[in-house]
Amino acid sequence: MKLFLDRNKTLLPRVDKIYLIARGMILLSISWLLFFSSLVDTYDMIFQIVFGTYVAHLILFYLSTENKFDIKLAYFSTIIYDLVLIPLLIMYTGGIHSSYFLLFFLTVSVAAYVLANFFSFLVLVVVTAGYILSVFNSIQLNDMFNVALNTGFFWVYYLAIVYASEFMHKSEKRLLKLLDTLNLRTSELEKYQAHLEMIYENSRVLASILDTDSVVSELMNLLGRLMHFEGYSVVFKDANNNYYYRARFHNKQNNFQIEKIPLHAVDLLDKVAMQINAVMIKNVSNRDDYVPLNANSHSVMIVPMVAHDELRGIIIAEASKADYFKDKDLQMLTAVARSAALALENAELHKQTEELTVTDALTSTYNYRYFAQKLEEEKRRASRYNLALSLIMVDIDFFKKLNDTYGHESGNRVLAALSEIIKECVRDVDIFARYGGEEFAIILPQTPLKDALVIGERIRTKVSEFEFKSNKDEILKVTVSVGISSYPENGRSHEELISLADQALYRAKDEGRNLVCTN
Repeated sequence: MKLFLDRNKTLLPRVDKIYLIARGMILLSISWLLFFSSLVDTYDMIFQIVFGTYVAHLILFYLSTENKFDIKLAYFSTIIYDLVLIPLLIMYTGGIHSSYFLLFFLTVSVAAYVLANFFSFLVLVVVTAGYILSVFNSIQLNDMFNVALNTGFFWVYYLAIVYASEFMHKSEKRLLKLLDTLNLRTSELEKYQAHLEMIYENSRVLASILDTDSVVSELMNLLGRLMHFEGYSVVFKDANNNYYYRARFHNKQNNFQIEKIPLHAVDLLDKVAMQINAVMIKNVSNRDDYVPLNANSHSVMIVPMVAHDELRGIIIAEASKADYFKDKDLQMLTAVARSAALALENAELHKQTEELTVTDALTSTYNYRYFAQKLEEEKRRASRYNLALSLIMVDIDFFKKLNDTYGHESGNRVLAALSEIIKECVRDVDIFARYGGEEFAIILPQTPLKDALVIGERIRTKVSEFEFKSNKDEILKVTVSVGISSYPENGRSHEELISLADQALYRAKDEGRNLVCTN
């Protein structure tokens, strides 16, 4: 059974010093009895003992207030001491006529404040018994009422102290609980604000990037380094309404390989894209409209990246625990998605502006300067992320003869028509450029040699089957020779890739033209 009430954590002022002062005033009263009262002659030895023990008791209590001893034990010792001292003072200072019975009120107060209810009640019983025994020999018939009144006051006072103390401490507990909750919420708010500030700072970095690939890379870094998601991805939608992973983090590593998302797994993405509204799902394990990145994922947030009412992409975040994400997580990811959308829009506008200065006017393809710059960038990216990269060189067979026979205007019409055919054979992410004269180049990011050969053969076949027309609407049959090089199979630098693709192209011409060759 617990002896003491828990008073360590309290908003109420500590009364230790006040109680010590009150005990000091009692010592003054005992001192007066010892040195100035006529009772000393009769009970000299008793008062000297009382004085000495009381001084020692006060010194020990003072040391406990200075954390030399346990303050609870100090209070308990004063209660025990008073249960012996006060009856003696009453007996030797007039019995029923002594005023020292008032000290019992201090004892009752302390007992009710520091002891558990059962033990404080026992103290009250002992106080009552001690008082009656100390005045028993001096009671007259007409004193019975005073004795009953005094003991009654002890009980009423005790009950009042217990009730007031319980009420105050219950209220105090509720207040402390509210303060703890407030401190917790304040701490969470401070963390949330710090998190938002970091996200805002990194969003400013996003806004300064003018290249889509770099925006995606920085966005992936933001999702992992600052937001610590278990799984996350950046999804784009192409012109044919196909969804594909532009980048994703799963199995504890980043993957920048472009991968189309299966049709059966895009219903939920399509809903988010159409409504342009973020969704947070507690458990996706039983859904057939979404396939998580990680097999153990349960919670998911899908947030559209929207800038000026136009969808720029989708961010997906996953967690292995069901019902893991909260509203604040969705709010933060939405803020990131908004910043990323603006960054992607800026990158696209920058790209369009650049294209105005790097586009060949006749064929609407990129010019050589842009081609050289992008090949170097793609080669650097392929090396950094260990990705495949291929280069296709396309040259029109007997183009000089065609110009001499049908004129340069017909030659220009062939060049323009050929560029349209090649554009149909390549992807949106591929970089198609006019290398010079009748020669074209195609950079194929994340494409190994075997896939590049398929694309090269597709271009050669479509060109050979197409009916070109001269400026006089005469049917012209045109063929092309194609040379291919790939990283890392047969080229380590972008210069090597160009040289090897050129060599393959000229071998195709040497072996009869209308061929696809590689090294």
